[in-house]
Amino acid sequence: MNMIPQQIPAEELTSLIPHRGKMILLSRIRSHDTVRNQIISEYDVTEDCILYDENLGGVPVWAGFEMMAQSISALSTIQQLSSGGADTPAPGVILSVSGFESTVASIPAGKTVELRVCEGYRDGNVCRYDCEMYEKGVLEPVATTAITVMGIEDMNSFFEGRGVGYGN
Repeated sequence: MNMIPQQIPAEELTSLIPHRGKMILLSRIRSHDTVRNQIISEYDVTEDCILYDENLGGVPVWAGFEMMAQSISALSTIQQLSSGGADTPAPGVILSVSGFESTVASIPAGKTVELRVCEGYRDGNVCRYDCEMYEKGVLEPVATTAITVMGIEDMNSFFEGRGVGYGN
C-alpha cells in the first residue's frame, strides 16, 4: 500500500487527473481519505481561468461541477495508487450531474473555492458523489450537487465503435 501525502500542490496534480493546461480547475488537494472516500480540494479563481467571464468578473458558479468532477478524478487516482494500482490517472465518464443548487451566480476573480466531495453510493464501477463548493472563509456552501460517474478501464475501448475518438 502506497502512502500518498495529504496535501498535494498544483505542480503534482497532472499525475492525478487527465486534464492539462487551462483545463485544470484545481489548485491543490488539501486532504483526502481513502477509507471514507472523500477529498477536499481548492481552486484559486483568476482571470486566466478558461471559464472566466469578464461580464461576471469571475467564473460562473456552474463551473463548480467541473471542479468537483476533477476532484473526483483526483480521489479515484489516489485510491488506485493507495491500493498499489496503476500510477496513471483513473479514467472515467460523468453520467449525470443532479440536484445542482447555488446561492451565487459566480465566483469572483481573486477568491478561492473549497470543494468537498464524498462518495455517497457505489455499485461496481458506478459511483455517486455528494459535492459541496464553498467560497473560502464562508461557512455555508455556495453550490451543492450530486455527480454520478462510471470508472472505465480503457477509454479507447469504451469509445471504440461509438463514432467518438479519444486521445487521438
